[in-house]
Amino acid sequence: MKMPISEILDRLSITILKQLRTDHDMMKEILTYMNVVKDYKDCSHFLIRLITVNNEMWDLEAALRLAQEDELGLEEVGRRSLLIRDMNKKRVSIKNEIVEHYVEGFKDIKVNHVSE
Repeated sequence: MKMPISEILDRLSITILKQLRTDHDMMKEILTYMNVVKDYKDCSHFLIRLITVNNEMWDLEAALRLAQEDELGLEEVGRRSLLIRDMNKKRVSIKNEIVEHYVEGFKDIKVNHVSE
């Protein structure tokens, strides 16, 4: 089974961020995803939105990883965790829009999940 465009765009957005934010060379992976994406009309706005939301999630998660729990306090850790959850809702929503737009793949429907 081939990977749906919603998953490819999400992975591409994360891979682009890895290229920009780390010292890892991700160009081979980026080019592989781009080779598939080129066959989909009008997908750049979806990619930009996914890059934006994944970038925000990366910032929030990095801040949690770098900070000590006692340094932030449980209330702040909880607040940031809820922000990450909300950002993931946006990410899932964008991916579901992609599924609808291209009529490809399956929607991600959360059941009994904190991001529901």
